[in-house]
Amino acid sequence: MSNINFDEFKNKVSRIINIDLSSYKEKRVERRSKNLMRKYNIDNYSDYVSKIRNDMQFRQEFIEHMMINTSEFFRNPENYEFLQNKILPELFDKHNKVKIWSAASSNGCEAYTVAIILNELNIKANRYQLKATDIDPGILKEAREGKYKKNALKNVDDRLINKYFNKQGKFYHLDSKIKRQVDFNRINLLEDSYDSNINLILCRNVFIYFTKPVKDRLTNKLSNALTEDGILFLGNTEYLLQPRKFNLEKIHTSFYRKT
Repeated sequence: MSNINFDEFKNKVSRIINIDLSSYKEKRVERRSKNLMRKYNIDNYSDYVSKIRNDMQFRQEFIEHMMINTSEFFRNPENYEFLQNKILPELFDKHNKVKIWSAASSNGCEAYTVAIILNELNIKANRYQLKATDIDPGILKEAREGKYKKNALKNVDDRLINKYFNKQGKFYHLDSKIKRQVDFNRINLLEDSYDSNINLILCRNVFIYFTKPVKDRLTNKLSNALTEDGILFLGNTEYLLQPRKFNLEKIHTSFYRKT
């Protein structure tokens, strides 16, 4: 294979891994691609493509390197406090059963945080459906295992750690009761269809990696998946400039309600 440029590399790899890399901000994709090139002393993009195509372990590492696979429990605690004290009580007052979706759930910290909050609120499991999805099969496997290092729990109160985790060596194993409350599946947010009539969607720290047209398309898909009074919960550094364009209104930092 003759040497190829970065655009050709990106197109070829997108087909191999079945993830459209052109949806992500180009500088980020290029920077992270070059990080792995240096790590493995890969000299050109043609050799890079061959390694991704033929080495399954390397392909998985590439996907994990490209995706947003860092997460922690109760990330931005003040937002989860608002979720616990305001959003969830209102949803359960209005609905007999509440559908919750953690989109781009990474290693499960986000979805499991919601499950812990629901248990703390004494909401019975038959009153909600809690789903979590990610594009990366490897990270979904980690999420289902439910074991975490201490740094993932830095925002978790000691009382909750003692109640919901069992420390074994350097890992904290999540209580199996909490693990059973979350249903993990693979979804490509940009390409796949979504469930509908969802009351609460968490899509946190995802928008910042996409181009503006892709972000708008994703926002529209997420809004369409919500019920009329449904809530979209974004990351702390993410905001919608024109939420009404997507039938959403801002109600708090990172929280939007469908109108």
